[in-house]
Amino acid sequence: MPKKKKPIVLSPIELKKKGTKELLGYLLRLQQCEESFEKSDLIENPDSSDNSTIYFKQTEKWQNAYLNVKSILDNREHID
Repeated sequence: MPKKKKPIVLSPIELKKKGTKELLGYLLRLQQCEESFEKSDLIENPDSSDNSTIYFKQTEKWQNAYLNVKSILDNREHID
């Protein structure tokens, strides 16, 4: 089974440039992150050495990315 692609850290400006479909895919990857390092089966915390990738939900990187994506999607046009 292929390894899940971890979301990278994107600035709000970079996120605004993305289309709705891309943002929804990014949101899905954020939602698929593990809860925390403590609840994972990893031996070393990759978050401590990699600032460009989001690994866990209980981090400031994840929370900022999630809030930014939700905020942008809330302002996008909705199709009924």
